[in-house]
Amino acid sequence: IGHFLISTTQFPKGITHSYKLGIAQTRRRWKDHSKNFPTISGSAPNSF
Repeated sequence: IGHFLISTTQFPKGITHSYKLGIAQTRRRWKDHSKNFPTISGSAPNSF
């Protein structure tokens, strides 16, 4: 969990790019899940 707190500017560009792609994929996955499941902890999945 702790490594998410590190600023992406501290990563090399390749890693930062992959990290951002991963976030985009996670957002998409959350949108798909939100159609089938209630929001977790009362927060909208696409608020990530």
